[in-house]
Amino acid sequence: MADTNAAPRLWLMRATFLALAFVAVFLRLLPLETGPARWPAPDVLLALSLAWSLRRPEYVPALSVAATILLADFFFQRPPGLMAAIVVLACGAMRKRGPGLRDAGFLAELLLIALTILAVMLAYRTALTVFVLPRPPLGMTLLQAVFTMAIYPFVALASQLCLGVRARTNAELAAGRMT
Repeated sequence: MADTNAAPRLWLMRATFLALAFVAVFLRLLPLETGPARWPAPDVLLALSLAWSLRRPEYVPALSVAATILLADFFFQRPPGLMAAIVVLACGAMRKRGPGLRDAGFLAELLLIALTILAVMLAYRTALTVFVLPRPPLGMTLLQAVFTMAIYPFVALASQLCLGVRARTNAELAAGRMT
């Protein structure tokens, strides 16, 4: 028998992702420092998108990820659509690797996410170089990648404990394959 709460929960979690994404963008836009930034801020939106795509891909459709990152591109004055395209590709890769990584443990998940974050940052920087656009120093890009990797466990833990975004169980995977 099908779960009667599945559809409302799905849409509630999709709306929750969008709300969290907008909060992350809003908090990053707040003028908390009056001088030039010494340290790059971690990309919480990237960490959130990757965590949810890996654990519960049905909660973060590609269109939602693209729309939120595109909005962030506009707000952060980045080339429109470039980071959005790269993050959508990275989230798609996480969707495919999620079921196989389920039994490997959190350390394997953390390693995969760290490599994905590094790949996203370097792909973005490479695209900026190819299109001869201004780019931040390499050290700042790598520091932002490290800070994003460092914040990922907290994003994943908060998503699991506060919102119930856990990796799918064997029963859920089997039910998904049968339908």
